[in-house]
Amino acid sequence: MSRPWTALLLLTAFASSLGFNLDTEQLTRFHMDGGGFGHSVVQYDSTWVVVGAPKETRATNQMGGLYKCGYHVGKCEPVHLQVPPEAVNMSLGLSLTAAPNPSRLLACGPTVHHTCRENIYLTGLCFLLASSSLLQQHQRFPAAQPECPRQDQDIVFLIDGSGSIYPNDFKIMLQFVKTVMSQFQRPHTQFSLMQFSYRFRTHFTFKDFISTSNPLILLNSVTQLRGSTHTATAITRVITELFTAQNGARKDATRVLIVITDGRKEGDSLNYDDVIPMAEAKGIIRYAIGCCLSLISEDSSRLTEGVAGGQHITVP
Repeated sequence: MSRPWTALLLLTAFASSLGFNLDTEQLTRFHMDGGGFGHSVVQYDSTWVVVGAPKETRATNQMGGLYKCGYHVGKCEPVHLQVPPEAVNMSLGLSLTAAPNPSRLLACGPTVHHTCRENIYLTGLCFLLASSSLLQQHQRFPAAQPECPRQDQDIVFLIDGSGSIYPNDFKIMLQFVKTVMSQFQRPHTQFSLMQFSYRFRTHFTFKDFISTSNPLILLNSVTQLRGSTHTATAITRVITELFTAQNGARKDATRVLIVITDGRKEGDSLNYDDVIPMAEAKGIIRYAIGCCLSLISEDSSRLTEGVAGGQHITVP
């Protein structure tokens, strides 16, 4: 059985051309056993083509290769690169492009396996090569593998328990919180919950969440506060009281604040502009979730701009 993708048939270019005028009578055939040989081809100068073999296995955990094929010699030779050990099975040669004056070649492998704990990410690696005769490696992009994204998350729910929230809608809020909490595993993700009206009640901190065998039972004792709606002040208290090491917040975790409200700020001496810079300084990602579609007021758009940077989710 013949090998797939092992041969490349090219039309010889006229010596005076840049590769656009082709001699259809004299054909040049390049043959290599590299897996996927011929998947990508670029003209490099007037007498060379560079051919990618992205399926070729060159070493353990190293997949993909490049070949420089010359019209004047009628054969191909491998292009040797300094491939970093972290470039696992990158399929080098899957993408090629070249530019003249001066002659340069960019060869990429888009399937680098990057392991971060239990997750595997596919990233890419590109090599810039120069020199018409030697195709020497000049630069690589990126220069180093990106750091693993933060895996740990500290999430605070800030729920509106004011008088504008109907009791049944308050139950919807708690059910939403319960559903979200049940989708994440400890210890990578931990939760804290504060309720607000004109008063503020911390129902559980990150420490409480971690130390409880079944954290969902922490929601059973939550009752509605009632009263006016001091949303901006509540955000301040979350920042200063819950996102702290004393209450179990972690230094290297991604910090997320989820505000669930009907959007009606009432009787609060603070504005959103007063508190959002505090959240920005602490690196806290904010989301505004509108509960109870029939109750969402015009003020909810201002909450969205201030808390979630324009992202607004509605819980019907």
